[in-house]
Amino acid sequence: MLHKVSLIVLSTLLILAAWGNHVGIVIFLGIVLCASGLSGLWSRASLRRVYCARLIRERRLFPGEATELTLQVTNRKLLPLPWLQIEDEIPVALAGDNETVLSTRPAYCLLSYCVSLLWYRRAKWRRRLLAQKRGYYPLGPVYLTAGDIFGFYPRWAKVPLHDHVLVYPKIYHLQALGLPSQHPLGDSKTARRIFQDPTRTIGLRDYRPGDSLRYIHWKASARQQYLQVKVFEPTTDLKTALFLAVDTFQDGGTGEEEFELAISIAASVAKNLIDRSSAVGMFGNTRLADSGSPISIPPAGNRSQLMLILEALAKVTPGISDPFEKFVQEERRNLPYGMTLIFLVFNPLGSLLDLLNDLKESGYKILLLLIGQRQDRFVPEFIPHCIIRHPEQLEGVKP
Repeated sequence: MLHKVSLIVLSTLLILAAWGNHVGIVIFLGIVLCASGLSGLWSRASLRRVYCARLIRERRLFPGEATELTLQVTNRKLLPLPWLQIEDEIPVALAGDNETVLSTRPAYCLLSYCVSLLWYRRAKWRRRLLAQKRGYYPLGPVYLTAGDIFGFYPRWAKVPLHDHVLVYPKIYHLQALGLPSQHPLGDSKTARRIFQDPTRTIGLRDYRPGDSLRYIHWKASARQQYLQVKVFEPTTDLKTALFLAVDTFQDGGTGEEEFELAISIAASVAKNLIDRSSAVGMFGNTRLADSGSPISIPPAGNRSQLMLILEALAKVTPGISDPFEKFVQEERRNLPYGMTLIFLVFNPLGSLLDLLNDLKESGYKILLLLIGQRQDRFVPEFIPHCIIRHPEQLEGVKP
């Protein structure tokens, strides 16, 4: 009744009624047309100078942790909003116990709010988001719907508030994994001076012929009146690289549980080694959720390295960038000989075992972690390996 064609018809009837001196009809049609015109102007300006903001307290969580989402809407104009409906699109995996509305986007839902805003007023809502599962979760736009006081002409707007929440994988104590104790992981102390680490000074001694002048402690030498040389902690510099073979988890006998377990084990091993000041790198032939690129993080031993690895593992998807054997051959060019390479695999096929044998003969130290309950997997005895069959093997072990 209030669309353009209907209004033209009503205006024509108003003119005819005035021509025929039908006062009642003129008054009625005049009120309808005035209300329609006022409603149209009100609705046209309803969403102008309406601002929306989304704040997330913590964007990085572990499974089981929660964060607070705050949605704020401000009406910065003199015209009041008789009604305003807000729909915030969030992933279902973060919704928790919030009341939601189904969204047309798969795996997403809507947090719905409704409010009336006077001039220069603000409304704010808080919701608790619960991290239930590892992953990279983009938060979608916010949809606003408003209009005139009669609801004749509703208007819609899409506010592109694009945020994301990262849920890290679970982390377990390394002792619960049952790794072979005879296999070195990372930097390990030794009584024999294989390498001297100049960053780890443990004392001083008298200068001996042949000592490098770079290691002379000049201040101590001035106090003692003869040359003093720094003594460094002996270490074996064994950097570690973790390789996640994503395509081996796409076998018909595997499921999402084994894949998530492998990601948690990779995070656990990386954290344990970095806590011991070891240099750790992370590689995987996956397609990351945000960029579509594989994981390629060179070894490093600082605390920021652990955050890089956890963020990358949070974004891992079952998608494959390249076959694993090809991926490893490309990455090995940048890995020095003598490194420890840890492979997380579900089903080691013959080509992969040949590659591991080649890496071992080339001077790398190899450790194969077999994930899942498959029984028909064969691994030669000369390749150190460990089998982790199911998550219950790690139950009761606190992160």
